[in-house]
This record gives sequence, structure tokens and C-alpha cells, in this order.
Amino acid sequence: MFGNYITVALRNIFRHKLYSFINIAGLAVGLACVIFITLFVRDELSFDKWLPGSDDLYRVDVSPQLTGKPVDPVALAPFPLPAFMKDHLPEVAAMTRLWPTRMTVQIGDRQFLEEISEADDNLFTVLGLPLKAGDPQQVLQAPESIVLSQALARKYFGAADPVGRMLVVSRPSCDDDRPDCPQVASLRVTGVMRDVPYNTQFKIGAVIPHTSPADRIGEQGKKAWFHFNGFGYVRLAPGSDPAAIPAKLAPILNRTVDLFAETGFRRPAGQIMKAELVRFRDAHMSSYFGVRVPPGSWTTLYGLGLIGLVILLAACFNFTNLATARAMTRAREIGLRKCVGASRQQVALQFLGESVLMAIVALAFALAIVEILQPAYDAFLQRPIALHYLQDWPLLLIILFVAAAAGLVSGIYPALVLSGFRPITALRSNQSGQVGSGGLRSALVVLQFAVSIGLAIVTLVVFSQIDFARKQELGFRRDNILVVGTGRMVPEARESFMAQLRAHPGITAAASSADTPFSQSLRIESVQVPGQPSTLTPELLQITPEFIDLYGLKLAAGRLLSDKRGEDSVINSPTAHNDGHNVLINEAAARYLGFTVPGAVGKTIRQGDQFKTSLHIVGVLRDAGFKGARKQVQPTLYFNDRKYSNVVSVRFSGPDVPGVIAFVDSTWHRMMPSAAISRSFLDDSFADLYRADVQQGEMFATFVAIAIAISALGLFGLAAFTAERRTKEIGVRKVFGARTRDVVFLLLWQFSLPVVAANLIAWPLAWYYLQNWLQGFAYRITLNPAYFAGAGLAALLIAWITVFSHALRVARANPIHALRTE
Repeated sequence: MFGNYITVALRNIFRHKLYSFINIAGLAVGLACVIFITLFVRDELSFDKWLPGSDDLYRVDVSPQLTGKPVDPVALAPFPLPAFMKDHLPEVAAMTRLWPTRMTVQIGDRQFLEEISEADDNLFTVLGLPLKAGDPQQVLQAPESIVLSQALARKYFGAADPVGRMLVVSRPSCDDDRPDCPQVASLRVTGVMRDVPYNTQFKIGAVIPHTSPADRIGEQGKKAWFHFNGFGYVRLAPGSDPAAIPAKLAPILNRTVDLFAETGFRRPAGQIMKAELVRFRDAHMSSYFGVRVPPGSWTTLYGLGLIGLVILLAACFNFTNLATARAMTRAREIGLRKCVGASRQQVALQFLGESVLMAIVALAFALAIVEILQPAYDAFLQRPIALHYLQDWPLLLIILFVAAAAGLVSGIYPALVLSGFRPITALRSNQSGQVGSGGLRSALVVLQFAVSIGLAIVTLVVFSQIDFARKQELGFRRDNILVVGTGRMVPEARESFMAQLRAHPGITAAASSADTPFSQSLRIESVQVPGQPSTLTPELLQITPEFIDLYGLKLAAGRLLSDKRGEDSVINSPTAHNDGHNVLINEAAARYLGFTVPGAVGKTIRQGDQFKTSLHIVGVLRDAGFKGARKQVQPTLYFNDRKYSNVVSVRFSGPDVPGVIAFVDSTWHRMMPSAAISRSFLDDSFADLYRADVQQGEMFATFVAIAIAISALGLFGLAAFTAERRTKEIGVRKVFGARTRDVVFLLLWQFSLPVVAANLIAWPLAWYYLQNWLQGFAYRITLNPAYFAGAGLAALLIAWITVFSHALRVARANPIHALRTE
């Protein structure tokens, strides 16, 4: 019996090639989308699952609660906090810290600029990072030790055993609290750790203990409670509740830690620093400030899962529509089967089997599509996402189940309709009377186009917002700027470096600052306005006067800072004498401090130890969006601080960019032969701000094209069948005087109504989603009705193009031949 069912199913597939192609192609593309989305979702959820024994391991995140500023959770913790938790909370069984920094590694005459992490000596025992060589408890015990990843070991020493080998770590200078520290440190390789996979929350290539002679944190940094540059991890005792830890920690911080001397905050420390424990395995999905690897997004995963589902359902709707529409052509077959004894259940099972068989055939084509597009998909996501048939057999079983379920969903309604034919009626005229519900077929078309229109609107708005963000007037120039990190190069050497760069004809300006636009750094300064008791925390940007001209910042009131005035210099150091010196602020800071923009000039603010240092505001700069369109312009103080402005910005002109870069590199190596240069283009940093949004928009655009193609494919088949069914009706209409354009308009209008109804469904849903998405941008576009009308009109035009050929062919047919069809 089953063999007969398969024979009949294959016969129908080959006999009705057009409809079989539409059904199989739609299901194949839909299943391919589901497979790609499943692989992406699985990859996102796989982050940090590779590390064994991490069930009770948590990252310590701290959210600064600052007066008048939004709360931005950060994935960083001050250096003393993890150890403080270990000492005061019995639930914390162990702790470790990881502070990444960039150093120059020298092997012989070769130099490499690497990211090296400073850590506690128990890093490998607490985190459980696997070692290929070395004892986890001993590799970081000696201050002069360093542990390399397998990749760096091969890079430095080739195939030779790296353990015991020496390398040199260089740096330009040291902190003020370590004036006698060495400029270079010789370190011995004590272990080799296995390369961490790409799906992890941190990048880690080499590790040194924070007691190392190459330590960059410094004694001040190790005591600072409001310095967020590193990661803290704690391992909880069995049975501990991570949600109860922050509430228990806050009162202990209030009693023990006084932040006033360091920050000027008079509020209790537990109220200022809100700690949160994030499970190590879930950290990737926490999109907090400071993460080293682009974070995941639950919204994206849910959205993609929903998109995959609706695309697959659209393909299933095609099958259901065409199967019910074509049911009358199989009426005599069904009637004959029932006359020879087939029950309704047997007929229904036959048609369900046909739909499942078609879905399995579509799955085979879907897997072929996946294999062909896999390299392009990996390149698009910039990560290796592969489907291994032997290793991923559980996933393949799930995919097979999804395909079978798609076949059942596609075929359940046609099977019920076809199995319900009355044999006498079917055999009498080879038709079934009412073949299913025309209303259902229209509803399925409506749903298909609603999905397509909704995705099209989302895509238009996403790309429009990204284009708006890229073209937004940020209040400064970002073109043709090369950023060079000078580390802790002494100020005199940095000034000489910039002077030599300015001598190049292709370089128009050079300036230094502590940060540059679009960086992830967070520097704040505690100040008070005389007569006001509250402590305010504007952001701080240390610059040199040339910075303002290089970036094209505009003056709103007052004057600019000048090196010719000694009181215009402010050194951001507790030991500096800044009383009575001058600063600049931006317009946002003027409002934040309670001044008008013109009225801020000449006002005094206080900062420093117990707010004894008076600073005079001599100018107000126009607001500049240094964080891009996602963040509001923050209140900012500008200090003319040449000592700690250790990032050099170079503006170049002319077409010879490689020549400028070569000159910058050669100048650097001539002045700093023991340190590798760190440089990047500012435009690349700007592009990184929106890289994830662009990728999301491109994914939406791809799925829009697929959803519309599947919908149009189904509409094409349905239009072909409808035109065939209405041949006699159209012939009669033409006999009574209907013109060709009247007939074409009639058929186009029939298929326009579902698209119009689809717009009424898609518009409010897309509006609701986009309203929430746009909230992530401080500066955003408005949801113009043109986006919605444009997507709807495009869908209607595609529907017209799809059915026009059928409508025109039937409308031009000779009515004599049409009337002979029956």
C-alpha cells in the first residue's frame, strides 16, 4: 500500500511540473533559511559553553549610579572589588581578575604589538582555562613569568618548545607612582595555554601576573575603587544564590569603603556602585559597556527565529493554497479510490504522505543550498559556522523533524478537504463542488504578504536610520584622521613626535588627547558648583589646544585655551596645583551645571580633594557627539593637559595616504625603537559603531527578498490556476463586449485585495517593533508614513507583475476557444 502511495505521489510530482517546482522550491528555500538561522542561533548560544566547570562562575559587573546621569551597566569592575568580595562574603569561594592591556613583545629583532592580560596568579585554577604545558597552580607564581597561547607560541618560536624561553616586553614609560620601574622587562615563558575558541567573551593571547615588572596597572590603579578597566570573576560556593549577593554586598561597602577622597562623592559606596553577578555562560548575551567581543542580543535571536518561522510558514501556505486550489483535478481519482473501498482516513493519509515526501525532497535541496552558500554565510558573519553531518546528527534530526512537520502543516488541510469528496459527485463531473475554502486561500495569501511587507518596512527603516547616523552632523570632523596610541610616552617625546609629523607636507595638523571620538573609555570628574551641595559628574576629556582646531570644534561662548597662558593648563593629577586655572566645557555641561551657555563663562567650579581646587570656565564649546548617534551628548569638561594626553590624532590631506602612513611609522620607529606602533583610522572606529546594525539590516534585506520571492512564487502558481479555471467566464465576458484591459483589470483587482489587507496587518506590527528598536538611538529618524506606503506599493507592484502575464494571456485568448473548454 505504501509503495503504491509513493508511486502515485511521484507520478503527480512529475506530471504537474510547475506546481511541484513551486512547492518544492518554496519549501527548499524556507528550510534553507531555517537551517541558516538555526546555525546562527546555536552559535550565539554556544559562547563560553566550551569551558567545563563554569556553572558557579560569575563575572562581576558594576553600574555606576551618578547624579543626573543615566545608568549604563559596564562589564568591568574596579581592581579591589573581587578581592573585597572574597574577604567579606562567605558565598564567594574564589576570585580572580583579568586586566587586558597592549604591550610590545620583542623576540630578537622582531617586534609585535600584542594584547597581554594581567591577572591574579590563580587565574587558570579559578577560570579553568586549559593549559597545554605547565602547572595551572604554578605558571603565574613568579613575577617574571608569562603564559602564551598556542598561536602566540607558534608565532614567536615556531615549532620549538617555548617553555623556558625568554622574551622582552617594552613600554614607553611608567606611572608616577613607579618612577624607578624598568622600561623593558625580560619574562620567562612558564606555560602554554590552549587557544581559546572564537565563541568566548574575552580575547586572551598572553597572561602575566599583576606582580610582574611589566605591570601596567600600577599601585594607584590597584587601590582605585572608581577605575573601570578590567574584568573580575568570582566562583560561588555550592548552593549560593547569586541574586542575593549584590544586596548583601552593598551595606558592607557602605561601612568599609569611603569614596570621598578618591571621587568626591559623599554618598555611600554601595549606593554609587551597584554590583551585579552575570553567569559566565550568559555573559555574551549581556551587551554592556566594556566588553571585548561584540555581544549577542536576545532581541536579534528572537527576531531571527520568528523570521525563520514565518518564511517557512509562507512556503507551507503556498503548498496549502495550490493543493486546495488544484483539488478538483484529482476529484475523479479520489472518487474512484473511495468506490473501490478506500476510507477517508486512507485517502487523508495518502495526501499527507505526499506532502511529507515533497517536504523531504525539499529538505535535500535545502541542504544542497546550505552547502553552496556556507562560505558566503561564514564571510558575512565573520565567524566559522559549519554544519557537520556526523557530529551534528542531533541537529540534523531536529531539521528532519522540522521538514516533516512542515510537510504535515502544508498537507493537513488539503488532506482533510480532498478526503471529504463525495464519490458520486466526483465521478459524475470530475469535480468536487466546493474545493476547500476560498476565504482560507485568501487569508494565507494575506499572511504571506503581511510578513513580506513587514520585513520590507523594517529593512527600509534600519537602513535609513544607519544612513542618518552616518551622515548626522556630529559637531566635529572625523575624516582623514589617523589615531596613534603613544602609551605612556613622556610628554617631551610626544611633543617632539608631533612636531616631526607636522613637517610632512601631507600632514596638516597633529594634536594629542587622552581619548578620541568613538572610544569606549569612560573618564568622569567630580565637581561642585559653589553654593550647591550636590556632587556632579561630567565626563572629562584631556586635550591640547591643537585638538580643537584639528577636529573642527566650534566655540559657542567665551574663548579657547592657549599654551601661552600658564593658568590655561590643568594637569589631572592629585599632586598637581591647579587652583585658579581655566577649563572649557560644552553646552551640555553648561546646562548640567545649572548655567546658560553665555552665562557659564566666568563661572567657577570646584574639584580635587574635598573640592578645594577652583577652576574657572573661560569658554563653552558646541556639543560634539563623540559617542555617535546612539548616545546623547554628555556634559564634558576639557582640560588642557599635555602630560596625560597620550593619544595623538593626525590629520592628513592629499591622495598619498600610504606615504603618510609610512612616514608616521618611520618617525615612530626612529623615536621608539623598542615599541611597536599602534594606529588606526578614526573612520574605522566610526564604522564599528554601526557594524552590528548594518549586519542586521543586511540580514533583514536578505530575508525580505526570500519572503517576497516565496510569496510571489505561490501567487504565480495560484494565478496560473485561477486563470485556467476562469477561462470560460472570461470568454463569456468578452462575447458580451468586455475589452482586454477590462479583463486584465478584473484579475489584477482580485489579487490586489489580499495585498491591501496584508498592509493593514503589517503596518501596525512593524510600527510597534521599530518604535522599540529606534529607542536605542539618542538621535533617530521619525517613522515617516512613506516607509509604510512605499513597502505596501512595492508589494502590490510585485503582485501585479506576478499575475500580469497570466491575466494578459487569458484576456487575449479567442472567446470561441474559451467557450469550447467545457
